[in-house]
Amino acid sequence: MGQPASPSGAEAATLSFLIVPHRVQPTAEVRALLLGLLALGLLSACYVLWLHLTNPTIVSLSFLLIVLVVATMSTRRVAIATSFAASFCFNFFFLAPIGTLRIADPQNLAELFTLLIVSILASHLSSQVREAQVLRRAAELKSALLESLGHALKTPLTAVTVAANNLNAASLTPQERQEQAGIVRAELDRLNRLFHDIVDMARIETRAVAAEREWVQPAEIVEAAARQVEPACAAHPLDIDVGGDHSLVHVDPRLTSAALAHVLENAGQYSPAGAPIDVSVAIEANELRIAVRDRGIGIKADEQHRVFDRSYRGSDAQVRRFGTGLGLTIAQGLVAAEGGRIWATNHPQGGAIVTIAVPAETRAAAIIDGEGL
Repeated sequence: MGQPASPSGAEAATLSFLIVPHRVQPTAEVRALLLGLLALGLLSACYVLWLHLTNPTIVSLSFLLIVLVVATMSTRRVAIATSFAASFCFNFFFLAPIGTLRIADPQNLAELFTLLIVSILASHLSSQVREAQVLRRAAELKSALLESLGHALKTPLTAVTVAANNLNAASLTPQERQEQAGIVRAELDRLNRLFHDIVDMARIETRAVAAEREWVQPAEIVEAAARQVEPACAAHPLDIDVGGDHSLVHVDPRLTSAALAHVLENAGQYSPAGAPIDVSVAIEANELRIAVRDRGIGIKADEQHRVFDRSYRGSDAQVRRFGTGLGLTIAQGLVAAEGGRIWATNHPQGGAIVTIAVPAETRAAAIIDGEGL
C-alpha cells in the first residue's frame, strides 16, 4: 500500500467515537444558562420582596452556590457567564445605592469583586473536576469497547482462517468444500456487519446523520429491514403484523429501516434458535410505531436503563458468539436523527419488546397514488 497515510475524514470519524468523550451540546448549555439566570432572578426576588434580606454575606454565598451548581451541570463558559450575572444582581439589588450599578462605598466594591473572582475560580475548579470525571468515564468506556471489538473480531477471523486452511486440503469432498466456503462467507458477513456498526456509530457521534423524509408504506420499511438481517436472523421466522391501515407515512425510510434492522438483529441474538420474532406496526398520535418482540429471557430490572448504552451487553451475553453491544445504541441514534424515540420493556408472557416511534405525517395511499407520487 506504500507509505502510511494520515486517516481520512471517515477513518478519523470512525476512530473519534472511541477516544473522544461526549461533549455538552449548545442547547444544553443554553438550557443550563437560562436555569442559572432564572435561579438568580428568583433568589433575588425572594430576598428583596419577601425576606427583605440585605446581608451581603448571605446573598453572596447564596449566589456562589448557584454558580457552583451551574458549573457542575454545564461547561466553564456557562458558569463564568452565570458568575457575571450573579455579580450584576448583587450590585444592582443589594449594594448601595440600590437600583443602580454605581457603588458608593469602597467596601462594597471589594465585596463585589470578591464575589466575582471567587465565583469564577470556583466555577473553573468545578468544571475541571467534572471534565476529569468525563475523561475518566470515556477512558473506561474506550477500554470496554475495544475489548468487546477485539472479542468480536477474534471469533470470525479465527473461523475464516481455519476454514480457508481446510479448503487447501486435497482430501475434502465437494460437499465438505461447500461447507467450509459457507463458513467463510458467513464469518465475512459478520465482519461486514461489525464494520458497518462501527461506521454507523461514528456517523452518529459526529452528527453526520440527516433525515431525508419521503412518503412510504410502513410495510416497505419492515421489508427492507428484514432483508438487511436475513442472514443474521435466518433461524428466526418473522411474524409481521402491519395492521389494516395502509396509509403512507412521511419518514426517512433509510434511517427507520436501518434502526429496525439493528433491533431485529438484537432480537435474534437473544432469542433461542427457531423462536419467532414478532414485528407489529401501528400509527398512533402522529407517530409511526414499530414494536419488536423476542422470545428471550427479557430484560432484568436493573439493566433496563442501560440497554441503550454504548457497548453495553446484557448479563447473558456470554451465550452469544458475536456482538459488540452497539446495535441498540446505533438504533437509538438513527431514530433520534428523525426526532424519534426508542424504548424497551418486558412482555408479560416472556421476552423483551423494543419499540421505535418516529414522528410521521400520514396520508391515504390512494390520494398519493392519484397525485403520481
